[in-house]
Amino acid sequence: MNQMVVSGVNSQTFITANLTRTERFYTEALGLPVVKRTVHHLDERLPVTTFGFRRFPNEGIRGESITYVEWNPIFYMIPEKGFVEADQTARGVASPRVGDPKGRWGAGTNHHLALHVPDRNGLLKWKRRLTDLGVHVTGPYNRHYFHAIYLRDPDGAIIEIATSEPGFGHDETVLGSGYRPQPKENLIGGRDEILVAAETWPNPVPTVTPDFALRGFHHITSISSDAERTEKFFVDTVGLHLIKKTDYLDEKGGTHYYYACDDNISPGSVLTFFGLPGYTSGRLGTGLSHHFSLQVENDAALKSEHARLKRLGIDVSSIQDSIYSQLFHFRDPDGHICALSTPSDFTVDEDVAALGEKLCLSEKNEQNRTSIERHLAFRPAPVPVLE
Repeated sequence: MNQMVVSGVNSQTFITANLTRTERFYTEALGLPVVKRTVHHLDERLPVTTFGFRRFPNEGIRGESITYVEWNPIFYMIPEKGFVEADQTARGVASPRVGDPKGRWGAGTNHHLALHVPDRNGLLKWKRRLTDLGVHVTGPYNRHYFHAIYLRDPDGAIIEIATSEPGFGHDETVLGSGYRPQPKENLIGGRDEILVAAETWPNPVPTVTPDFALRGFHHITSISSDAERTEKFFVDTVGLHLIKKTDYLDEKGGTHYYYACDDNISPGSVLTFFGLPGYTSGRLGTGLSHHFSLQVENDAALKSEHARLKRLGIDVSSIQDSIYSQLFHFRDPDGHICALSTPSDFTVDEDVAALGEKLCLSEKNEQNRTSIERHLAFRPAPVPVLE
């Protein structure tokens, strides 16, 4: 197995049809701050907003961020291969395919992003707050290693909010040492769905207070059509630790494998995969994640991992400068886009106290600020570039 170089999860990037609507949801409903407004480093016609997490005493610095890229055209699909290389992205943005821009999760895509709240009371407060705001919420479900509720962002992407408790170690001494079946009362068909749906916090929750504010990522979950093949890739090739083999609670016959990105196995450092053999392939689009980024320590580690994966025959993109980090993309065996990234630094062009207040552009794009702002204001349909 490759020695662990990945130190955690850096970010997850989604595709939205309307950034303004998404910003309102994250800032007003979920209480997360905007830390950056910019354009995509591969094509300035793609607006980008990034959300961070508020800091809490004695909890250390959490560096995860949630990024949304806007794909606005109503009757164009996003480029089939996504936004992974400059020339390919520019061609795809200029000449998209006619069709439904909405994504569909399946094998080779993300399923959901789980955000972290400390305890079950906080989870119930989120359910009451979001329900009162008109957001449909399911749960709280007992996931055996945590409790969770589920909702969708304005484009339909699945968001989970999950607790720290009771943790991954309560049913085995050595994590990942064997298959751990789930209690029947946690599985689909064994739960009392009416009882689950009825449980909520007894009083209105009009403001997000520190006791239940979102702390960061809990985990990221994607879909695999072959659990063993995915295990081999993320353990032997990427270098993560397999920490749990268990049942997928919402599909009979499905599996759920958990992988740790660091030795602490803390919320925010975990990837999971639903194993659904023969499941239909997904399709990139709005309401779906574009990719997640795993983090390495610095530029040297990133270059080393880029060269190592290339030697192993993994198709990797070029190393790219996104202004706020260095990164490159690759795909898992089902085709899901992943990335390795250096830690993000959003203070390179804004003070900490003013993050997200203005449209930040690279030096190359700054000279075109007027035309870029005009494009972002009107969001015109793509105009093919004649070659």
